[in-house]
Amino acid sequence: AAIARTYKEVMLDSIFPSRWLLLAAAIPAVSGFAAPSLPCGAVRSQSASVSLRMQSEGGEASRRGFVAGLLALPLAVALPNEASAQFEFLGDPRGERPGGLGPAAGGRFLSLCSSENCVATSEDVYSKRYLPPWAYNPEGGGTKTTAEAMAELAAVVKTQPGAKIITQNDKYLYAEFERELGLVDDVEFLFAPDGQTVEYRSAARKKKKSDHRARIRAIRLALAPKGWKSVGYR
Repeated sequence: AAIARTYKEVMLDSIFPSRWLLLAAAIPAVSGFAAPSLPCGAVRSQSASVSLRMQSEGGEASRRGFVAGLLALPLAVALPNEASAQFEFLGDPRGERPGGLGPAAGGRFLSLCSSENCVATSEDVYSKRYLPPWAYNPEGGGTKTTAEAMAELAAVVKTQPGAKIITQNDKYLYAEFERELGLVDDVEFLFAPDGQTVEYRSAARKKKKSDHRARIRAIRLALAPKGWKSVGYR
């Protein structure tokens, strides 16, 4: 029985290295990493070296340690630019900045949503993509100017996670919001000609769902202490 067990261990030691080298070479094709090109002689030499060392050290723990090293080899030597090149087909997660941004209808409104992954004050009030505009003067009237309200809005937007203001003037603010996986949403604010309300639009560039309502609510709640509120109850 002892002789049979020893023979079995020797056979396993001579077979496993080749199997694991093949598996280590196959992993890059699945994971997207580029492994170095090794000549056949080098592979045979590596297999023999690993086999001898495993036989000398013996034991299941030894085999597992060498296997882990072999599996990690492609990841350690793969060049970052080569790995990135293999993922180019996925495209830039940020996506392209869409057209149609900015005030429409003579500066009175923002564009309608171009997908379901969006909310806007310009949508029909019965649409699930609709959200009500904001009033920035305290209830009962106020004397806050558009410039003062814009300064308050910009200060709050800058504190939001992933926010970066791209365009800001006296009546319009546009910011990019970076979220998980590097995805980007485009968020716009437009001060209406009535001098009392703000229109807004939050839209995702990619199809992956974004929680636009939570973002808009967080900004509104941050502005609430300064007298901002939603118009209506929807």
